[in-house]
Formats: sequence, C-alpha cells, structure tokens
Amino acid sequence: MAPGISYDDSGSLASYFGVTCLAMILIPVTFTTLRPAPKDPHKSLCDCNECRANNKRKAALKSASRGRKLARYMVPLVLGWAALLYLAYGIYKAPPLETTIYDPFEILGIRTSASDKEIKKHYKKLSLQYHPDKVKLGPNQTYDEIENKFVDLTKAYKALTDEATVENLRKYGNPDGPQQREDKIAIPKWVVEGKSSIWVLLAYGVVLGGGIPFVVGRWWFRQRKLTRDGVLNSTAENIFHKLRSDTDFLSLIALLSSSDEFQTILAPRRKLSKKDRKERQARVEALEQELDAKRADLLINENPMMKKDSRVIVTTATARRARALLWAHLLRHDLPKDLAAEQLEVLRALPPLLQAIANIALGHNWLKTSLLCQQLQSALVQAIPIGGSPLAQLPGISLQSGLELEITTGAEGRKWLEKWVAINDEKYPEANAVARNFPRLEVTDVEFKVTGEKVVTPSSIVQLAFKARWVHPKDPKEVSNGSARADSVEAVEKEVLKETKEEKKDYPPTGYAHAPRWPANRSPAFFALMGDSKLDKVIVQPSRVADIPFDQAREYSLQFQAPPQPNLYSFVLHLTSDTYVGADIARPIMLKVEPAPPESDGDDDISEPEEDSIAGQMAMMCGEKVKPSAVHEESEYETDTSSDEEGPRRGRAINEDTDSDSD
Repeated sequence: MAPGISYDDSGSLASYFGVTCLAMILIPVTFTTLRPAPKDPHKSLCDCNECRANNKRKAALKSASRGRKLARYMVPLVLGWAALLYLAYGIYKAPPLETTIYDPFEILGIRTSASDKEIKKHYKKLSLQYHPDKVKLGPNQTYDEIENKFVDLTKAYKALTDEATVENLRKYGNPDGPQQREDKIAIPKWVVEGKSSIWVLLAYGVVLGGGIPFVVGRWWFRQRKLTRDGVLNSTAENIFHKLRSDTDFLSLIALLSSSDEFQTILAPRRKLSKKDRKERQARVEALEQELDAKRADLLINENPMMKKDSRVIVTTATARRARALLWAHLLRHDLPKDLAAEQLEVLRALPPLLQAIANIALGHNWLKTSLLCQQLQSALVQAIPIGGSPLAQLPGISLQSGLELEITTGAEGRKWLEKWVAINDEKYPEANAVARNFPRLEVTDVEFKVTGEKVVTPSSIVQLAFKARWVHPKDPKEVSNGSARADSVEAVEKEVLKETKEEKKDYPPTGYAHAPRWPANRSPAFFALMGDSKLDKVIVQPSRVADIPFDQAREYSLQFQAPPQPNLYSFVLHLTSDTYVGADIARPIMLKVEPAPPESDGDDDISEPEEDSIAGQMAMMCGEKVKPSAVHEESEYETDTSSDEEGPRRGRAINEDTDSDSD
C-alpha cells in the first residue's frame, strides 16, 4: 500500500460509508413504497349506481395491489433500516476523530489581540514556571510530560514571533512545516488482510462476474420477447399471419384469445391431475354452450361474405378458455367467483393486444379491418358486441332489451341518443338521467389547408383541419354530426362560441367515461383517420383525439401529402371512439387538387430605361429595348394605354382558362 494510506482499523469510517449507501437506497424506495397515491386530475363523468359500484371494485383492486406491493418490499425495507440504525449506533458510540486546529494563542493562554511585547513578557513568565530544570515532579507526572509541555510553549511562542515559524503556520497549519498526511480507506483492515481475503475476492467474483451479467441478461432476453407494442413476439407473429382484410368480429375475438400472454394468466396455480383437467375442460365446454345460445338469441353470426381461409380457428385449451371468458364479458354472462377472477385478469391484459392488432391492420392499410379493430375497443369497454344496440350502455338496459327498445322507440341510427332523450321513457329513470348527460362528439369546420397557399397543389403538404367538442343531447344549440356544411355551422358558432386562439389555450383533461363493466378508469378519446372507402385503403394513419373540451370547440388536424395528379378526390374522415358505442362519425370530404400556378418572370418587374437617358443610350447601343422619350409619349398615349390594358386582360384570361380546366 502507498505511504500515507491505511485501512480503517476502528471501523468508524466504514460505518459512515455504509450509512451513506443505505440511506441513498432506502430513502427513495421507502418514499415511493409508502407515499399515498397522487390525486387523480380526472373526474368521473357519470355518477350512476353502476359506475359507483364499479368504482368501489376498482378501489378494492387498487388497495389489494398496493397491499401486495407493501408485502413484497416490507421485509427488505425493515432489514435495510435495521442495518442502517445499527451502523448509525456504532458511529454514535465510536470515539470522536481528532480534528483539532493548532492555536498558539490557546497554548500560551493569551488573548489573540496581545502585542509582541505582551507575548514576550507572558512567554518569559511561562518559561520560568514550566522549564524542566525548575519544575518539581508531581506524584502523577513524568519528566517527559513536563518536557513536552515546555516544547509546546516554545513552538507556540515561535509561531507568533519567529518569521520562519509564522510562515510554516500560515502555509501548513503547523509550526514544524509540512507533515506527512495519512488517508484512511473506509474498509476495515480485517476485510483485506488475513484469512478473510479469499472470501472477499470470491464475493467480488460472484457479484461482478455472475450477479450483474445475470440481471442484465435476464432483462435483455425478456425485452427481446416483446414487440414495440408490449406483446410477445409469438403473439404478434400469429396476428400477422391470421389477420385478413375480411376478418369479422368473431374471428377477431378468436384471434385475441389465441394470444400467448394468456398461457401465463390462465395457467392453473397447481399441477392438476387428469381428473381435474377433465373437470376444468368440462366447465369451459358447458360455458361455451350457454354463450352460443345467447349469441344465437342476439343474432350474432359469422360474416357470410368472409372467405373460409380468413376464419380464425381456436385450437388450444387455453385459447378456448380465454375466448369463453371474453364472450362472457361481451354477453354480460354471470360467472362463478374463480372464473370471474380469471376474466378480470384477461380484460386487464387486453389493451396492448388490441393496440397490436390495430397496428398490424393499419400496416396493411386495410380500412374496414382497421375500423373494426378500433370499434372492438369500445365494444369490450361497454360489454356490447359489435352490431349490438348502443342503448345497452345505459344503466338498467340489457343487450336483448336494447334491441327491442330500438324497434319500439325508434332510438336508433346516428341520433339514437337524441331520440332516446326526447322519448323519456318512465320505465328507465336512471337510464334517462345518464342519457341526458351522455357526451356526444360534435365535429365542424372540416377543411383542407396548405400553409401559405389558397389552393391544394399536387404533392403539397396538406392539413385536414377540423374542430371538435363534447355536447350533451339536451343542448339546444348543437349541430348534428355530419349533417351541415362548414359554412352553415359558422352562424351557429358565432352565437354559441367565443373566438379564442386554439394553440395557446390549455384544455383540462376529460373526465372518466361511463364504463361500469371495464376494470379500469377510461378517459374517452377518438381515433381520427382518413380513408378511401372505394379502395378500402387508409390514406392517413390515425391520430388520437383526446382532451376534448365541452364548451369551446378545439381544432385538430391530420397532415398528409396531396396526390401527385390534379383531380377531384373523394375521401371519408372517420372518427372512431375507443370508449363509447354508437359514437363513431364518418364525414365524406372532397379534396380538389389544382395545377400549380405558373411562376412569374422576375425580369418583368424591372422597368426599361428611357430613350433620352444615358442608360437608355447605352442600352440602344447594346441592342436592348428602351422606353420612348417623353416627347413621343403623348402622341402614342392611346396605343400604349391600350396595349397595357390588354396585357393584364390576357393574364386573367389564362388564369380563368386554368381554373375552368381544373374544374
């Protein structure tokens, strides 16, 4: 070891190091584990009995999850804090380190403001008193102690009077000049010396050579199994191979059920015997028969236009179990307690799977399949199969009664909510109360914009801009979805809305939606995309429209590149809800791409020099055109005027021809 460096024999420095490391780990972990949940900025948009009961269930699940987290971290935290307190107690009991500062005034026993004369006089008095030749030894004194005392007094006196000693004290803090510095390593000596050194090296080898590579490798191989959407690679591969452009709703459910994530979620907690496996499978088969009967009553069948090769077949027992649990949720079928717990875990695992299916459909640019995948989200949130009545979202209305009420009350179609509120059926008071405050999306001012241009030219960057806000069906000043032109909406907006700058306004987050059968809070949002229905192609990838305001309409936009050829194109703006059933909007829009205007010649703006000027004479010598002199201008006034007027008229005629051609 280098001179001036030694290990900590007392162990106090090692205790300081241990306390510091433990505190850096324990304090943040304890804070994150024990801190209360942050206040949720979202508020519930619905206060019906079903939503209140669902909120209690979610609160119980959250509390149970927090309890499991505390149980997982409690033992390590207690052991860590116990070790920290033990080390802190050892530091408290350890003798203090010598960190005294050399003070000659204190050694001489004189005030710091004493003059040189007073210092000499006082030193002379002390030297007579403590000189070894004149001091008599006491009963507990030795000659060395008296001699050391006199040496200290002499050094202190020189430190205040001798120039060399004063300089040493100023530079090094000691009258004797530079001293050898001793640094201590905060490791006890027994750790690196003696028989324990081999065990320390072994521990280093295990941690650095085995522990860290194991942790990093485990994380790395776990990440390799997942895609960017957070699903297993095998699941994404299965979806990619089985998803088709004509896949229907039943096949989408089967495709979801075939996800490998459910192999872990639905695996039995213990190893089952052959008899137990048969009973487990028999329960699933009985449940499937009940669900098939319910599907038949609701007229939920496969799409007859779908190709046979496009049907997704469920093959494994786990996939059949997952499919049965999903259909039990969609058909609102009551389950035993154990199956209900499994169903809850399946539903909580769905969001990344739904996102993966939608992304793969969008990767193929299939419009119908992409819209179906997005509609599947709202169907699962509200527990209503695609094609079911949106009235079943309201409390007290089942799937079957929703279909019957559509026929008897006429509350169907795009304005089903307004029709239901207008009917005000007294048999469903809670459903009426929820419907009056049920939000509906209003979209206005749909137009194409090109920055800095008045028209859309080929291959230009176009923005499809639209305004959106939430409205209630009881609001009398509303514009129905897609039934009015943008210019007719402006008159209504001037009466209802105030002009604000959309970019600078901060919009509060939208509250939680009415979703009593979904196991998590749901903030409603829409996916806006532009498609070509004739070609079944997605033209512009979807953008999430969230935090929609209730009062002032907010502007949203989609950006894309215009077609390369001038023409009139027909597209559809689709806004698909991820939470509400029957809230989707399809707005037909026309995109007119006009030829780019001809570029103007910059030389036309430079006037020609006059004939009588020097510049005109030089231009004439070079054979360039010049402006006639003022002498001839009067006689040629009428001719020049007529020619000047004809030029602009010809330019306007060309533009008109261009416009007429493009039209």
